[in-house]
Amino acid sequence: MQPTTWKGEFPGDLRVVFFRLKKRGINCFVVGPAVRDALLTGNMDKVARIELVAVCPSLSDVEGALEGAATSDFFISKAERIRRTVQFNIQQAGTGDLLRRITLTDVQAEADLIDQLSKREVTANALAMGVGGEVLDPYNGFRDLAAQRIRPILNPTAAFVQKPLNLVKVAKHVAYHGFPADDETMENAARHASNILDVPGERIRPELERLLVNLYPDLGLTFMEQTGMMKYVLPEVQAMVGFSESCEVHHKDIWDHTRKVVLRSKPHAAIRWAALFHDIGKVWTRSVDAQGRVHFFRHEDMGTLLFKGIATRLGLEDRLSERISFLIQNHSRINMYTSEWTDSAVRRLMRDTGDHLEDLLALSKADITSRQERRVEELSKLLDDLGTRVEQMKNEAAKTPTLPRGAGVAIMQHFGMEPGPTVGVLRTQLEQAIERGDLPPDLPIESYMGFLESLVRKQGKA
Repeated sequence: MQPTTWKGEFPGDLRVVFFRLKKRGINCFVVGPAVRDALLTGNMDKVARIELVAVCPSLSDVEGALEGAATSDFFISKAERIRRTVQFNIQQAGTGDLLRRITLTDVQAEADLIDQLSKREVTANALAMGVGGEVLDPYNGFRDLAAQRIRPILNPTAAFVQKPLNLVKVAKHVAYHGFPADDETMENAARHASNILDVPGERIRPELERLLVNLYPDLGLTFMEQTGMMKYVLPEVQAMVGFSESCEVHHKDIWDHTRKVVLRSKPHAAIRWAALFHDIGKVWTRSVDAQGRVHFFRHEDMGTLLFKGIATRLGLEDRLSERISFLIQNHSRINMYTSEWTDSAVRRLMRDTGDHLEDLLALSKADITSRQERRVEELSKLLDDLGTRVEQMKNEAAKTPTLPRGAGVAIMQHFGMEPGPTVGVLRTQLEQAIERGDLPPDLPIESYMGFLESLVRKQGKA
């Protein structure tokens, strides 16, 4: 049954917002996910972002009511205008830590709120709640929440014919709420899946990214595959579905593995995109040797090549695209780590991967999906060990200079050189050799002179 009034209590910071708006004669409503959480869990204390709709002539009135408000526990930051909204941060008094973010839009009258709710894509998000807890539910969203199903506000046929981007948006909401779409929605999405071809890739990309970084990305991806949408949006991913069944020799179900890796990985855009595409190259590189063993030699290279086409098709931003490419290209490298690696080998890995190492570690941990619990535990411990060693080396490097003080003077004295660029070149080459692990660090400068002499001989600088 649809509730008419919520009996719970709003968070203290939100009550202050209501109070200050009411003093200015401004009524407001909570909309979106916060209402869903309140109705399903009985509170909205853990909601990090709360959307409000203010009934007022202008958002300037809202700014005047809220800016600078403070209590002994928190204060409200300066307003930030973003398109047609105004945002405030609720921050903890004393520390300034972010407690919650409030986003407000405005309507001229309460009747306009219904029109605004009609644009919220699915019924589960088209609920509003007044400051007294009264629930406004024009599209039976609570009924769908109670039944744990996702349904578009528009008639499914109209939703996917008139606005085909809704196909991906419904998948995004499946990934957000963790509920499947209802049967009618599934049937119509499958019937009209090809309509997504009418939508430019750059409009699909942000919806796909929101799907990936949500709580249940595996369910959103499953919706795309089951409705047939995947083969139009990401045919390289669709090719993994059922691929294992086409081989006489058994090997891992790559599609099932991919969904698990996406779900297990950190909800950061670059990592989740890389998790989705890290094994797409296997479809084109599978081979079976004479002993009946399955191999996917250089699938990382093929996956990186395929991703370039995907990035162009979806209009991915260059910096993000480069980061994802690096993760796909190198995702298998960390899996080769063993506890027998020398410090030099770890330093070489750090040097080669640079700023990407943390993302690679996160992706590699998510990539462990074996059914053998002992194997998963062993691999996880190895990666934890690698992470610890990397952190220790970073700390040591930050504390200890690569060369002792006076190294330049010692080089000049040893070789009888005058100050000049040659001394700097030799010093740099020595530092690089130590960073690569070719030479041990922290030795007296005299211990490195033999190495430098060989360099001088090779370069004809004696």
